[in-house]
Amino acid sequence: MKRFAPSLITLFAGMPVQAAGWTAHPEWQRHFDDMGVRGTFVLFEPATNRYSVLDEARARERFIPASTFKIPNALIGLEVGSIKDEKEVFRWDGMPKTRKAWEREQTLDSGMRDSVVWMFQEVARRTGKTRMKDWLERLDYGNKDISGGIDYFWLQGALRISAVEQVDFLRKLEEGRLPIAQRSRQLVRDAILFESTRDYVIRAKTGTSGYTRDAVGWWVGWVEKKGRPVAYFAMNYTPNTKTAYEDRFAISKAILLEAGVLDDPGKGHAVKKLEIASYSAGRKPSTERYRSPVS
Repeated sequence: MKRFAPSLITLFAGMPVQAAGWTAHPEWQRHFDDMGVRGTFVLFEPATNRYSVLDEARARERFIPASTFKIPNALIGLEVGSIKDEKEVFRWDGMPKTRKAWEREQTLDSGMRDSVVWMFQEVARRTGKTRMKDWLERLDYGNKDISGGIDYFWLQGALRISAVEQVDFLRKLEEGRLPIAQRSRQLVRDAILFESTRDYVIRAKTGTSGYTRDAVGWWVGWVEKKGRPVAYFAMNYTPNTKTAYEDRFAISKAILLEAGVLDDPGKGHAVKKLEIASYSAGRKPSTERYRSPVS
């Protein structure tokens, strides 16, 4: 492990120089190598007040957020009324969609779980350009650029965010430091529940952009134990034709296990199965390759 000078901490958005340490973990690269991809992993542990990172340069590089933007999109939607509550039903237009799971009515929970693009495009249209721009400024989200269309700016447009900024945003969300009502925060926290066991809970969101120019795969979230967050994380990688959708989970869990955030999986007792959009769409995880243009 290589420790950087404290002055580098200023690279972390919104964090004072003395706030947190910064440690490099080049040994984590082998988990990406196993999958044949280049990427980064950023981990923040509140107990040690330290960031741990693979590939400093890429961790600070901004990429299109793709469906990780569903988190702020939902928060903003709840704040301005574009989403009434967790029970509001969004009607499918009856047209064929990329995934079978998208060809049905949706709620906040199902839309987040199955990463339903059309539903969150509707949310963004309801919010509108003026309110969306204002709220991205308030949330200090990435480069705050909504160029490219109100229902495409996070998919194919100009919005960009780094892995470090993703972690910082999630910390502010969970710690109640965003200008968001408690109700909105709680509903989104519930919607991004990914896995729950007797030992830990993971709240997280995927993001996928398969367009050649901006190809990226994301997984961002945090791990809770005994009701408290013990680690925030963000990873991304540049996929290739052999990359499987679920590779991001294998990479991340291997690193979280190595970092001591997760226990040996053999000791866990699952209460809630992993909710992965490609699984619920009827895909086969062992054979599905990276080909989704956006999610």
